[in-house]
Amino acid sequence: MNRATAIFGGTFDPVHYGHLRAAAEVCEKLAVDDFRLLPAGIPPHRDHTGAEAYHRLAMLELALAPYPDLTVDEREVRRDGPSYMVETLASIRREVGRRPIIFCLGQDAANQLSGWHRWRELLDLAHLVVMKRPRSRPKYSGDVADIMRERRVLGPSRLMEAPAGRVCQVGVTQLAISSTDIRARLAAGRDPRFLLPSTVLAYIRKHGLYGCSESTADKA
Repeated sequence: MNRATAIFGGTFDPVHYGHLRAAAEVCEKLAVDDFRLLPAGIPPHRDHTGAEAYHRLAMLELALAPYPDLTVDEREVRRDGPSYMVETLASIRREVGRRPIIFCLGQDAANQLSGWHRWRELLDLAHLVVMKRPRSRPKYSGDVADIMRERRVLGPSRLMEAPAGRVCQVGVTQLAISSTDIRARLAAGRDPRFLLPSTVLAYIRKHGLYGCSESTADKA
């Protein structure tokens, strides 16, 4: 087991099996002793979320309850203001010292990295692991393309040799599940069973999230 901290961020609005399968695969490939899923409090790149941060945090905790190797980091939900990853990683760095930090993000998010707040500082604080699904393609440009090429290493084991600064690509299974589709199904009164954990679906219905009608919620 590698002594390192891995962070998998997202809005998890709601969390579903696509998120969980990717997290499980990356956790296994990195073989780290500390793998955290981190829900965004106020995502800077979205006008709004379908559910408030405390609901998204509660759903993620329910989803991960059976899996002790995957934990929840609450710091962005607890922090005021926009959830900038550079500030989150700086906070974690202060806690873990020189221990490797690995920030895991999807290929689509990596392609938009140049639009992130203080994105150049991310690699001063952590390694980047790009989770690549079979149909996703790198679309880097400018300085991001140069950094991705210059800092790339060929295997996760190389990330354990330094606290930060390297880039690695890890393949994950393509599951055709999206939070957007789940929210649309719920709003239309359709059943999203087997796309997300039953505990999460029960929570959504109990609290009437994502446009669930009261009658639908009462059936839970």
